[in-house]
Amino acid sequence: MKILIVDDERMICEWLQFCIGQNPDCQLTGCAHNGEQALALFQENEPDVVFTDIKMPVMGGLELLKRIKEISPETVVVLLTAFAEFDLAREAIRQGGDDYLLKTEMNHQSFKEVLERLKKRVTKHEVSKGGAETESTGRQHSIIGDILREGRTLGEEDVKKLRECNIRWRDEGLFAVAVWKKEVLEEFILPENPEVHHVVGFEYDKLTYVIVGNLERDRTELQKIQLLHEYGTAIVQKNHCMAGISTVTGSLAHVADAIIEAACSLSRGYYMEKEKVWLAEMAGSEIRSLVKCWESGYRKTRRELYEVSGQEFYQTMEAVLDHAKQEGVFPVCMFAAFCCDAMEMAYMRFAGEDAKLMHHMLLEEKRAVSESVSYAESCKKVTEFIRNALAYQEMDERNLSKGVAAAVDYVRHHYSEPISLESVSRAVHLNTEYLSRIFKEETGCTYSTFLSETRLQKAAYLLSHTPERVQKIAESVGYPNVSYFSTTFKKRYGVNPYEYRRGEEKDAGNHGNV
Repeated sequence: MKILIVDDERMICEWLQFCIGQNPDCQLTGCAHNGEQALALFQENEPDVVFTDIKMPVMGGLELLKRIKEISPETVVVLLTAFAEFDLAREAIRQGGDDYLLKTEMNHQSFKEVLERLKKRVTKHEVSKGGAETESTGRQHSIIGDILREGRTLGEEDVKKLRECNIRWRDEGLFAVAVWKKEVLEEFILPENPEVHHVVGFEYDKLTYVIVGNLERDRTELQKIQLLHEYGTAIVQKNHCMAGISTVTGSLAHVADAIIEAACSLSRGYYMEKEKVWLAEMAGSEIRSLVKCWESGYRKTRRELYEVSGQEFYQTMEAVLDHAKQEGVFPVCMFAAFCCDAMEMAYMRFAGEDAKLMHHMLLEEKRAVSESVSYAESCKKVTEFIRNALAYQEMDERNLSKGVAAAVDYVRHHYSEPISLESVSRAVHLNTEYLSRIFKEETGCTYSTFLSETRLQKAAYLLSHTPERVQKIAESVGYPNVSYFSTTFKKRYGVNPYEYRRGEEKDAGNHGNV
């Protein structure tokens, strides 16, 4: 079997050359350090298998994969990747790559097994995707994740599938460590420890990556706990991140308990926002029971949010956010999903005439919240969006007369238009002087102040949350003259709109609603 190696790290190349040289059935046809060199060697030597890194100078691995498959679709292309390029590896599989190997999990024995599998594929011409007798490494990771994410006690069939995927976990000293997936995608370093074995990682959910392995045999329970804490601490220190660790279990059948414990421990870091090792405080079985209660509670709250007023909507969300912070263990993906649902409900129920204007904001804020690993950041985005959608809905309208409430509502829906007190008076069928007097008595501010505050707060939000040009924002909130808008904005916030967008705001403490 003829093999071509492509990697810009010379140490990786030398190690692969050594491993291939130990196998008499394999012939190394060349070694390149970028895709362009590799393509020339490929066309010259026509190898059966190409091992290629993903990120390289001149031409990267994905482009090389595309060019090779155009020339020779039957050639087996295996992507070599670190944790930092895990998503790129999956994309390569979708684009026709035959397999991928995680550099962090390769050793001499595992690579020898990879070569044995590839020899069978090449010999039998089973080189099309999915045509191998055994599962590819990419497919193996998918199977592992599917089994372990279900969070149940593993049966004999589950264990058998894991063994078929080359998982060598044993019934002693099993542990799990959870980190944020975004950390794994940024040059993640897995510490080497001679007392930690059989380490395998997989995506637990959209935000979380879990590492599972065994601790050294013949250790006391206390020594195992100390060893796991040291391992978690090394991960935190090397990667400047937070990590959640499980308890240590002695049963492979209960490995899912360790995984959910680690993920739940990491959730505490989300709410507390400290880069440290977070220890498991609840057993996996207890966490699963609580998750069911949380799901039920969130469903009930969702129903309530469909029925309450604007003021109650905001208060309910504040209570949910505070409760999640106090509990500190709600699964982050569940919490983020609820927050996104709440923002969408606020948009649907209260945006009114601003629906078109706010739709882009909704999409951006939902994306940001669903990807955030910071409670404070998510909380700020959720409350700001809902407050903006409500405009002045948080004003206690129960104390407003029917006429003033109608006037307030009219301003909320028409503030972008050149509306005067006279036009509002006509719309709500009240005398202008009378409306002016009772409006100030009931709201605490004049009509013109209320209109200006409405427009400026909307403008401030747009400046902070959209890339729209200042002139377009000014027009969208009712200021056709951008110079007048800038002057008025500076009087309110202490800086002009351009400075505000750059974060040079001077009057941060004076943004409350009227």
